[in-house]
Amino acid sequence: MPDVNFTSRPELREPILVTAFAGWNDAGEAATSAVRFVRRRWRQEPFAEIDPEEFYDFTQARPRVRLDRGGERQIEWPRNLFAGQRIEGTEHDVILLEGIEPHLGWRAYSDAVLEVCREFKVWGVITLGALLAEVSHTRPVRVTGSSPDEQMQQLLGLQPAVSRYEGPTGIVGILNQAIRDRGIPTASMWANIPYYLNTSPNPKGSLALLERLNPMLHLGLGLHDLEVFAARFDAQVAAEVAKDSETLALSRQIEARQDAEGGGDDVGVPQEQGPSELPDPASMVEDLERFLREQREGGST
Repeated sequence: MPDVNFTSRPELREPILVTAFAGWNDAGEAATSAVRFVRRRWRQEPFAEIDPEEFYDFTQARPRVRLDRGGERQIEWPRNLFAGQRIEGTEHDVILLEGIEPHLGWRAYSDAVLEVCREFKVWGVITLGALLAEVSHTRPVRVTGSSPDEQMQQLLGLQPAVSRYEGPTGIVGILNQAIRDRGIPTASMWANIPYYLNTSPNPKGSLALLERLNPMLHLGLGLHDLEVFAARFDAQVAAEVAKDSETLALSRQIEARQDAEGGGDDVGVPQEQGPSELPDPASMVEDLERFLREQREGGST
């Protein structure tokens, strides 16, 4: 596996691989932030990563310079990290892949992921994504999903239907097809993010994805911190939208249309219950900045 560098090989039982990729498939960084949140909560160091040399245009995904604790300069290259976790009391453990959509060599990149699947006898793969959609920021985040595999449909509570999308695709679509061609069950889950919001990260989208995965995969995560950040994010967005009459009018039109269409989510995520008291928007800016900083710092370990 020349494109995969291992630091260890944990013992895992027919794991489920959960992936998220920064880039085109990750509106509001909702998917990658969700995977990063899980890895940091598990305190798991990556056991492998994909060598970036053949897959990235470094003028687009530039390496970063940082200072370590001793003040020495370190170069950080674009990273695709694998981390694993034993899930007691279940048939399947979990592997996380936090990646970046490659610029080059998509088939070779997919082969690298498939090698990890073969190495650990991966039972199934769940790709997470987030897309810009005509939904309202005032409503619970809609999570849509599909899988052609009956076992995956049952595991995640998906409707027995597959995506009918035709058009340009990202690494999620390419990887899903490559994995299905190897006979491995796949599923794809997407958080729908309001297209009129240009805000990253979007903890509300991350929370919606994890609210689905947490019970279904028995991840055992406490999501309270993320719930607090999502509530504060809601308050900040509401305050900003209220300052712009055009955006406010647009959001109300979408909200009315979504309500008329019964805009629930397609995979049965429970409707969120709003907190009884939201923090003042101005008081939570520092917390949101800290959340973003910690999430990104967590991705560099």
